[in-house]
Amino acid sequence: MKNGFIFAVPSIQILQKNSFRNIHILNKMQFQKKIILAVSLTLGSIFNVVSAPNAGPKEDWMDTESRLKKIWPNAQIKILSKFDGYQAAWEILVPQKLNHQDPNSSIFYQRIYIDHKGLKSPNVLVTEGYQINHRLHEPSKMLDANQITVEYRYCGQSVPTNLDWNYLNHAQAMLDFYKIQNELKKIYKKKWIVTGVSKGGTTAAIYKIQYPKSVKAAMAYVAPFPLAQEDPRTIYHYRKVAGTADCRKEVFEFQKRILQNRDQLIPLIENLAKQEEVTFPLGIGKTIEYCALEYPFSFWQWGTNCTEIPTNEANAVDIFNHLEEIVDINFYDDKTFEKFKPAFYQFMTEFGYYGFDTVGLSHLLSAEKNPSNLVFCPADASILYNPSYMISMTSKARTSGQKILYVYGALDTWTSCGIQPDKKLKALRLDLAGGGHRTKIRDFPIEQKSLAVSTLKKWTGIKNIQLPQ
Repeated sequence: MKNGFIFAVPSIQILQKNSFRNIHILNKMQFQKKIILAVSLTLGSIFNVVSAPNAGPKEDWMDTESRLKKIWPNAQIKILSKFDGYQAAWEILVPQKLNHQDPNSSIFYQRIYIDHKGLKSPNVLVTEGYQINHRLHEPSKMLDANQITVEYRYCGQSVPTNLDWNYLNHAQAMLDFYKIQNELKKIYKKKWIVTGVSKGGTTAAIYKIQYPKSVKAAMAYVAPFPLAQEDPRTIYHYRKVAGTADCRKEVFEFQKRILQNRDQLIPLIENLAKQEEVTFPLGIGKTIEYCALEYPFSFWQWGTNCTEIPTNEANAVDIFNHLEEIVDINFYDDKTFEKFKPAFYQFMTEFGYYGFDTVGLSHLLSAEKNPSNLVFCPADASILYNPSYMISMTSKARTSGQKILYVYGALDTWTSCGIQPDKKLKALRLDLAGGGHRTKIRDFPIEQKSLAVSTLKKWTGIKNIQLPQ
């Protein structure tokens, strides 16, 4: 899917191609019956049991499950398929205050995933910026750790019944993560680190800054810190910095071809809408224009190769297919529009985002003369941008954010809003030449991978940290 912080959407598409490992089938029926009976007694009526993990005599997942129930007696808990090498996995809907500053606040349920390796293992807190997906993150593999993934408030299944937009902000979200971690520390007593990707990476870095004693270190992947409602540094990056001058020119020329082939693209998008049973709230004309304006951001964000750009001889089908791959036209359909309204509310009121450059293209725009991401915000919300929180966090990240490892891809448009920590800090930034928004530590040369591992060992005191593969 598109663009910007919404890295998770392409990740969803990738994940859907890979089924999770099935739970092992128990060999003996008698042993199987005992396990299922024990699970049923442990979970009680509030547990929705999908399938029982394959427990061995030395595993501690069943006791942990009982303790989770005691911590959150009103939670909804479901057993998930576990990953290879893990004892168990749970989805939990945790009761959370909508307003942490109000003791009489209403409650909503926030979704978390717990992937249980063992009580003697370290712990990785994953601060997602959107809805969550059940997958193992690179730090969890490196540390051979328990993984706790927390869905961002107002996203996915973590949506309050009373959709008061005033409580969708960093301050409330940080307390969500903090309260969940503090409860789980009663069970998972070994060392913690925090990690996240994109908006989740920014959130992980901020969490380490806000609660420096709660985690030993942060691993912030492609974490942008925008400083404007539509930060102009992103436009400068794809107009002047990313790739080569020749490639940047090809990207711009392709933008023009999109708009010049508008009439031929309309029936293709109409057919897409019919096949996938969606509509385009902006109208197909505006959708095409937003796709064209979005194209350079997404092109560099995903680290696309210039050889993939259709040539001047390309027909409308070629242009359509390339747009689907790089921008994802479905980002503008009604279902996705609704799904990401909370994210755009936060972008346009507090987090910041990026804008669109119409220079050299405005004469080809007919449906949208003044493009802005404000069009994606919820219509019932008051959109007033206040940059003070991100300005404060950016300053702290640069000057006092200790033990944060930043991982960036040099081509990624969001790297233009990345943090360059003060050299006096116990902080490390790695930039991968040619890397995009999916850049991981495993993608770096061995010298930098080794530096990342040795630095994390020093910061955390965890000796058994593996080179990522």
